[in-house]
Parts: sequence; structure tokens; C-alpha cells
Amino acid sequence: MKTAYNHALDALSLRARSSSELARWLKERDYDPDEIALTIERLLASGLLDDEKYATMFARDRLVNRKLSKRRVLGELGRRGITRELAATAVSVVFEEEGLDEDTSVDAAAQRKWKTLSALDPAVAKRRLFGFLARRGFDGDAVRRAMGRIANG
Repeated sequence: MKTAYNHALDALSLRARSSSELARWLKERDYDPDEIALTIERLLASGLLDDEKYATMFARDRLVNRKLSKRRVLGELGRRGITRELAATAVSVVFEEEGLDEDTSVDAAAQRKWKTLSALDPAVAKRRLFGFLARRGFDGDAVRRAMGRIANG
């Protein structure tokens, strides 16, 4: 039978995880809480588990590649066990390093989606675009401003 540490290494080889997420994953596999704590401590000490790096990498993927909103990324990081402070720092770092702002992000997502909706009736296309952007976590005002810029551009 595998130890919690070996099982954790297998899990981390598949994808990055936060320490909280990994602990939860090990608990679901019925490992002893003391063994889980020692495993997490050992992985943190060795640098194989780093919540700060994980949060920044996760935020960069969601903000830059998937064009999600700041609010949605903060929520997703929270669900993965990242503290609010660490999540906010990671998102701020990515915004600064990538030169992002919320309007630029919503515009990029809107323009990309608008191209796929261009064959539809304009009213239907606008409704679908609004829903698409709202599901990505952008607030209503930011979505309306982006839609106005697209309609005028």
C-alpha cells in the first residue's frame, strides 16, 4: 500500500495543487490526519508544494489564457484553499506583470466571443455575449461598457 507521501507525489505529478487541496484529496483517500499533516509539511519544506507559486500560476492561466474576471479567479482560488490575502496578491502580481486591467480583460474576452456570434441576429448575439461575459465573472457595468465599445467599434 502506498504511503500518503507517495500518493501525494503521484497527484502532484499530474497537476499542481494547493496544500489545502492536496490535504483534502488525501483525506478523501482515508489517510490518517497525522500522516497527511506530515506529508504536507514535508512537501512544503522540500518546495514541491508552494501555495504562493500555485496561486500565481493559477491566476495567470485564468486571467491571461482563459480571459476570466478578477472576481471569478479570486473565487476559484478560494475554493482551492488559497487564503484571500494570498489570492489577492497573486491576482495583483499577474495584473501588474501582464499589464492587465479589468476593462482590457473584459474587452479581450468580448471581442473573441463576438467573432463567433457575428452570424446571429444582433439582439441574440448581444444577449449571448452578455451571458458569456457574466459567466466569466465580469460585473454587469463592465460587460455593458465592453458591449458598447464592441458595438461602436
